[in-house]
Amino acid sequence: MTVEPPRKKRNISKGISRNIHTDRHPLNVKPSGNSLIFTDNTLKQQKASLLGELRNFDDNLILDLLSFIEDPQDLLQLSHASRIFYAFTYDEDIWRKLYMKKSLKDTSNPTGFPLGINKWRGSWRRTMLNLPESKEAKIQLPENLLCSDALFRPFQCSKIDYNALMKDLIDEEEESYQKRTTLNQKFGIKRIAETDLSVDEFNTKHLNTPFILTNDNYQERWPLWTFPQLLRRFPNIKFRQESVEWPLHFYADYYVQNSDESPLYLFDCQSVAMKELVKEYRVPEIFKNDYFQLFNQPELGVNCRPDYRWIIIGPERSGSTFHKDPNFTSAWNANLSGVKLWVMLPPGVKPPGIGTDDTESEVTSPVGVAEWVLSGFYNDTLKLTEYGECKIGLTFPGEVMYVPSGWWHSVINLDDSVALTQNFIPGDNLARVLFFLKVKSEQISGFHMNKFKTSLKNFINHAKSGIDAENLALFEKFLQVVEDLDNDEDIGEVDYCSVVGRLPIYEFFLELIKNDGKREQLQKALVELANIEREEAKKEGKNVVASKKWESLVDGGESTGFSFGFDEDDDEDED
Repeated sequence: MTVEPPRKKRNISKGISRNIHTDRHPLNVKPSGNSLIFTDNTLKQQKASLLGELRNFDDNLILDLLSFIEDPQDLLQLSHASRIFYAFTYDEDIWRKLYMKKSLKDTSNPTGFPLGINKWRGSWRRTMLNLPESKEAKIQLPENLLCSDALFRPFQCSKIDYNALMKDLIDEEEESYQKRTTLNQKFGIKRIAETDLSVDEFNTKHLNTPFILTNDNYQERWPLWTFPQLLRRFPNIKFRQESVEWPLHFYADYYVQNSDESPLYLFDCQSVAMKELVKEYRVPEIFKNDYFQLFNQPELGVNCRPDYRWIIIGPERSGSTFHKDPNFTSAWNANLSGVKLWVMLPPGVKPPGIGTDDTESEVTSPVGVAEWVLSGFYNDTLKLTEYGECKIGLTFPGEVMYVPSGWWHSVINLDDSVALTQNFIPGDNLARVLFFLKVKSEQISGFHMNKFKTSLKNFINHAKSGIDAENLALFEKFLQVVEDLDNDEDIGEVDYCSVVGRLPIYEFFLELIKNDGKREQLQKALVELANIEREEAKKEGKNVVASKKWESLVDGGESTGFSFGFDEDDDEDED
């Protein structure tokens, strides 16, 4: 019997140390620690003189103040005030935020390019100023004149080399990919062959745990697009990159030459190209059962399903900070080219370095992915693997990551990457989604007001006689309130509640399920929902009294019938 050698450590402490000392800032800005080692009163006095009245301000506060300047020429003029101000106004994040802020206001530009800027010049600063690199000043600060983590850290993050930092983990996962199995038994993400996993087994054994779906014939299912291939097909088609929309050729220039610590991530679901691309792949059978499809029924005039399928493109070093998928949906993510690193934590385990409120409706990620890694939070997360509370793995071309609902996950692109992803609701997860839609309505996103109210009107006209009387009254009252409201923005971005109250998405979903003939599945999910509500109430210290209707259902007293009596009035004595 062959005994394999022990695996190397998977933390990155040595790599971090190497990374900190090898890269030199283009203006010779130094880390803050240098000011403790090299104490020179002359330099301190010179820095104070060059900062003028701002000399007593913290560096981060100075950057915050500069972010209020809205005219690029004003920032340019300020950069001429002194070498210190040149360094502060050289910061890429200032110019990126300024571009985003101004482009959001520039909704009617006839050029089709935000702010009329149609050429990427290698940095946000040069692009905003229309400044060729050859015309840029090559100012160098004297050694240790400016020691500032606020200015040095973003540059350091933009030079991070994940492949070097995480070499042992990557080597192990690459071997796992070749063998179609996961060698890291401690906290790796299990690989399962698609041919070995039935729909029933997925729902009963793997619904609540991440896994990587493999398929030796993946080229028959997934188009292994690369970014250059897509660029040749759709050079002038606009795709969404976070909060902006650019033609793909513009994003391509940014893609290959930028200095961002977290490069813009193309995450598009509504472009003309996406409507064509969705025809070129087949969803695995185990992921096809999807209750949210009920929000898209053309025969009923219902067309308000939240956005759910995207193409994702990102250069090396891009990625996403920790988040959960919307509306308590599950997701699959098919890697078409490049390699992705996944860090995943189950519900109830907050990622190190991430802040949330009690309901997790507000998520604060004070640092980008690179700074999260370099600050030691990645290593802190590895410590959670000792208790089985963290999963880490890589997906390679052709592999599909399954993300269970409610799981925190962060993704880092180790290479230039193209992927496809879809959100969905597996049948056996219906009760949890109903709980989310009913109890956490302020966190719902992806629905658009105009589409929602039109779909609700059409559904009432089609199925009025079968709608529960209380729900019908609720729908009609809601439609009266929003009759003159013309806005189709995502409800997650607009405070509709202050105008129209709660949107009846939960009740509409119940009626769509019932109308689809899934009464038995719905009744089962509603019983589970009651149990979930009791458990959640106990956690909050509430005294829960079961309603008679719930008891009747649980006892089987209404097993042959069905009622939509599960509203807030029934539970008024449960507080």
